[in-house]
Amino acid sequence: MKQEILSWFHEAGLSRYAERFEPLIRPSFRIFTHPVDEEALSPGSSKIGGCPDLPAGTPWPYWKSYPLSFLAQINLAELPPFPENILPERGLLLFFFAAAAMYDDKDFYDSMETARVLFVPDPDGAGLKRTAPPEELDDYDPPARFSPCSLRYLVEWTVPPGESCDIEQLGMSWNENRDDFDRYWEVFGQRVEERFLHPDDMKNRLLGCPDPIQGDMQRECQLLADPSTDRNDQAALQRATRWRLLFQVDSEEEKTGMMWGDVGRLYFWIEQEALERGDFSRVVCIEQCG
Repeated sequence: MKQEILSWFHEAGLSRYAERFEPLIRPSFRIFTHPVDEEALSPGSSKIGGCPDLPAGTPWPYWKSYPLSFLAQINLAELPPFPENILPERGLLLFFFAAAAMYDDKDFYDSMETARVLFVPDPDGAGLKRTAPPEELDDYDPPARFSPCSLRYLVEWTVPPGESCDIEQLGMSWNENRDDFDRYWEVFGQRVEERFLHPDDMKNRLLGCPDPIQGDMQRECQLLADPSTDRNDQAALQRATRWRLLFQVDSEEEKTGMMWGDVGRLYFWIEQEALERGDFSRVVCIEQCG
């Protein structure tokens, strides 16, 4: 499939970028949700929403005075075979986000601490306990607690969005080369989108390239991680390309109860080097909506 995608890239008239573009074609776990009675899920099972299965003695994560909302947990041992050996073979990833603070705190969008990823290397030996969230999460509007769903995975290939540092560094951004940008966006991108259309248009995913709503996020990640970054500096552009999508969760109000702004998505980002080390302690979460 990767070679087929690369052939579409050539057919779009973009062959001169192909050697540098090929590593940017990335596999992804597309995630499909199904509402479930949480009691039917054993501790450590993958899910979106519900209550997290935390190791014994683990405190609930907070940002300032706000308890973080539990979004999802992914049991890595449950994932299907994958073309990219980038995640640990075992372990439990738990995703949290300060949903209650989004419209309530002026510092929210300037902090990396509004999102947290906990990694449990050995779920079987961690004494996992299904943990109810703090009661105050029930008091927020919009809701900051979410309904449990079991997960099904589909491995699919993804490509960088046209408005991204990955594409900009190749020299075919909207500002640098409008003709090639249009070929990428309108010819190649349309071919990829048609190939991977699915009756369920919700786009939850683990790894791969994002499905953005409002444009580039890599530079925003770099600016949050290092506020001294010069947005227009070429070296900063290179640093921004180190940020990779870790997890993307969509607005599925009828299933999970999640609604991110105006039918938006949350995107968890991690630096490539940290991902390779299995270090999930430093992530950026960005919300985009229509």
